[in-house]
Amino acid sequence: MLEYTGDKNGNNVPDIEEIGIIQLNGDGDFRSEESIEILKQADIVVTNPPFSLFREYVIQLIEYEKDFLIIGHQNAITYKEIFPLIKENKIWLGYGFKRNMAHFINKHYEDYATDADHKEGMIRVSGVQWYTNLDISKRHEKMILYKSYNSEEYPQYENYDAIEVSKTKEIPMDYKGAMGVPVTFMNKYNPEQFEIIGMGEDNGIGHSGGLWKGGSKSCLYNSKAAYKRIFIRNREL
Repeated sequence: MLEYTGDKNGNNVPDIEEIGIIQLNGDGDFRSEESIEILKQADIVVTNPPFSLFREYVIQLIEYEKDFLIIGHQNAITYKEIFPLIKENKIWLGYGFKRNMAHFINKHYEDYATDADHKEGMIRVSGVQWYTNLDISKRHEKMILYKSYNSEEYPQYENYDAIEVSKTKEIPMDYKGAMGVPVTFMNKYNPEQFEIIGMGEDNGIGHSGGLWKGGSKSCLYNSKAAYKRIFIRNREL
């Protein structure tokens, strides 16, 4: 564990000699009693947890009522352990990464980056997001809606009581009912403007808000299956 107690030489930089190194008794696993005792002392947790343990890690942060800013995969939005927290406004997306791609530099890894932001030794990881429970101005910015509803452009699902909206920017401004939107909608979600009422492909976990009528686990329209959808309603209508 590294411990920095403040600038001592006046250069406003945390130099090596100013950082105390405390050896842990265990291996640092976040689930160990030793790590939990350290967690209890934290005001804000900022980290990049293992994606395979993301569910368990978030549950622990919620249990100990910690403010946090962590990195996770975009698909974590639909996890049965995470979506209810998003629906209840206990966790939301932060400001994100450019084009949903995080870039890390580590000289010990082969360089896979081919992006325009390429630098030597850079590794690109796609589909990642910041997850947080810290309030940010982005959550209070309203989407500007410009399209009107019509049944041809917004078909009704065959097995859900909602309409298909394939692009977040095309959410109709005058539709009062439930709408199925892509997972990427969460980057624009303002809880004062929209209500999250459920999720498609819930696999029986009970978070579809009572909208599912049976049959396919996917949202079906025009005999086609839509990718994972989040059901929302416009609060302002």
